[in-house]
Amino acid sequence: MRTTSPVLARKFRDIVARIGAAFRAQRAIDARRALLRYRHLLEQPHDPLPLNEIIPVSNKEDIADNAHGSDARERAAGDPTFERA
Repeated sequence: MRTTSPVLARKFRDIVARIGAAFRAQRAIDARRALLRYRHLLEQPHDPLPLNEIIPVSNKEDIADNAHGSDARERAAGDPTFERA
């Protein structure tokens, strides 16, 4: 049965330690890059949105018309001032 020489074992451990150190250094570099790239996602909002504020999305006329089955786009289709995108 062959055994490894202490010199070769020490060299192998040194190589493995250097590879491990290189991986850790690269992970640190990648982590810094990710923090710089996505820092806008990590920042706290400066003006928190009020939770009890109601944002109006339509007026009463549109709501009533849609409730009766009419479509505002159909009404605007016959209007020459209506611009299509």
